[in-house]
Amino acid sequence: MVRTLSQSARRKMLHAATDLVLEAGVGGFNVDEIARRSGVAKTTIYRHFPDSKVLLVAALDQALEAPPTPDEGSLRDDLIAYMRSVRPLFVDPQLRTLFFEIYAAANRDPELAALYGSLMAERSGPTRAIYDHALARGELSSEFSYPDMLETVRGPLIARAMTRPETISDRALGVMVDRILPVLAP
Repeated sequence: MVRTLSQSARRKMLHAATDLVLEAGVGGFNVDEIARRSGVAKTTIYRHFPDSKVLLVAALDQALEAPPTPDEGSLRDDLIAYMRSVRPLFVDPQLRTLFFEIYAAANRDPELAALYGSLMAERSGPTRAIYDHALARGELSSEFSYPDMLETVRGPLIARAMTRPETISDRALGVMVDRILPVLAP
C-alpha cells in the first residue's frame, strides 16, 4: 500500500527550507539542517523532494514573491510597474545576495540551472504579457524577440543592483525605462 505524503510535513519542511536559504544562502543549504529545523525526518523530506536541488528551488519559489502582471496601457508604464514590483529582490540585501548566489550556482550546475530555469519560466507570465501587449500596441519592434526584450529590460536593473542598489528608486526606474525605450521601439 502506498502511503500518502503528509501536507503538514511538506509545509514544515518548505518553511524550514525557505528560512534556511534566506539565512544561509545556497552554500549553507542542506537537508540535515532542514530536517533539524522542521522536525521532519530526512526520509520524509526525500519522499517529497528527490534531492536537495529540487527542495532548494521549491524554497526559492516560496521566498521570492511572484510579481503581478501590469496592464497600465503603455510599454513605458508597464515596464515601470513591473520594475517596481520586483524592486525588493534587488534592494533587499538578503534577497539580492540570494539571487546572485543562485545564478552563480546554476552556472556551475546544469541540473540546478534546469530546475531554476523551469521556475523562472513558470513565473514569466508578467513579462510575457508586457511583451505581447507592447507588440499588439505597436510599441515594440517585431524584430525584438521576447528573450531580447527581457535582456534589454533586466540588464540595467541587474547592473544597478550589483553596483548601487541603494539608488533603485521610483525615479531611477523611470530613467532606466526611458533609456531603454528607444532601443525597443519600432
